[in-house]
Amino acid sequence: MPREIVTIQVGQCGNQIGRSFWSAALHEHAENAKYDSERRPIFSEAMSTFFRNVNMRTKGEMYAGSEICDLKARACLIDMEDGVLAETMRGPLKDLFSTAQLLSDVSGAGNNWAHGFYEYGGKYQDLFLELVRSQAEPCDSLQSFFLMHSLGGGTGSGLGTRLLELLADNYGGTYRFATSVLPSSSGEGDDVITSPYNSVLALNQLTEHADAVLPIDNARLSVLSSKGASGSGSNAVKSAKGRDGFDAMNNVVARLLTDLTASMRFDGDLNTDLNEITTNLVPFPRLHYLCPGLAPMGGGSHGSRGGMNSSVMVRGLFRDCFSPECSLISGSGAGANVKNASILACGVFVRGAGIPISDVNANVARLQSELRMPTWNPDGFKIGLCNVNGIEKRSSMLTLTNGDMINGVFESLKERFHKLYRRKANVHHYTQFCDVGIFDEAIGSLDGLIQEYKEVGTKGKGGG
Repeated sequence: MPREIVTIQVGQCGNQIGRSFWSAALHEHAENAKYDSERRPIFSEAMSTFFRNVNMRTKGEMYAGSEICDLKARACLIDMEDGVLAETMRGPLKDLFSTAQLLSDVSGAGNNWAHGFYEYGGKYQDLFLELVRSQAEPCDSLQSFFLMHSLGGGTGSGLGTRLLELLADNYGGTYRFATSVLPSSSGEGDDVITSPYNSVLALNQLTEHADAVLPIDNARLSVLSSKGASGSGSNAVKSAKGRDGFDAMNNVVARLLTDLTASMRFDGDLNTDLNEITTNLVPFPRLHYLCPGLAPMGGGSHGSRGGMNSSVMVRGLFRDCFSPECSLISGSGAGANVKNASILACGVFVRGAGIPISDVNANVARLQSELRMPTWNPDGFKIGLCNVNGIEKRSSMLTLTNGDMINGVFESLKERFHKLYRRKANVHHYTQFCDVGIFDEAIGSLDGLIQEYKEVGTKGKGGG
């Protein structure tokens, strides 16, 4: 049975990530297309996860096994400025979307979470729910909503989290995943002065209404996207500016999402559904921040089988993916170091033709002796193994780690928040739309979240 996902792309960043994601998804399914006896491409169950097949004459749905007629993305495209959406509808992906899938305004949210959450959230609530209904009703077995957004501005953070709340209220039985790009932990390259407010206010809503959040540090995204050509550190961050640089950053996030869903779309020795990810990696409902790592990054060669021994290649993927250099959240001087953290649970998702499950299991067993896992969950790994390579045509690996390494990101945001809030700087822009108490509620929620993750690292949640 097909298991569909509807993406909710909000704000400039969310929609630019969406373009990279849809391009990657199309490429993957084109590379793995199935054909009928006359070599006509067939709409497969794998494709139905992200796409609808529409009869161009009747506009009716055509299901798995039928000839491909008119592919439409299962997506809602939302922005309070119309520039990015207009660019999408002029670009090479325009035929994937109809204007009925778009929701836009003209003035934007002014880098103000409260403007997006309260003003636009109230104004467009009914239109949004109708838009979601139009995408959800054709699904046979809707499994998840994917929210793509950033936290630094006003639309992605404010309207994005308001929409997440509406999904929780109206589609409570459907999993809600959020891919959330956070401003740089250090503040480097962050040109939105109010981004600490927006991020902390948005995190409060993500903690309450998401089932799983994949946090991505913008600075790490810059480094990883330019790693192959531009080295690392601040020079890499600077080089990731401009259109090509931002496209490369968005491609990293697109790869994360295609790798995450690969084993529910394609054949593999260990297929994994999104509901299994939340069940296995989120043992406590508020502690649902799954920190991503990707390997290989840049021009590393071990991701290509070639003549390399399989066990050597898989060990290299594990070594790199659990290293700070391949983490998508920041740590001390580089990415977060998973091996110095206290881990609640960890997901390992491997892609590659002919990779033996025994090689994957051997490396997981080795990791169990290296990572600090709670005594009540010493075997807290979820493994996915997909036999189909990604668009880079080499073996690859995604990790999602739930542990207290995320506290480094939270603490940095908290410090930047207080630098502004102790002087009540710019608060008056927010109190046009909400009571000032929402700030205290949000920072209190973040303090509680940090403390809950700290308890994992000391005595273990639930008496470990």
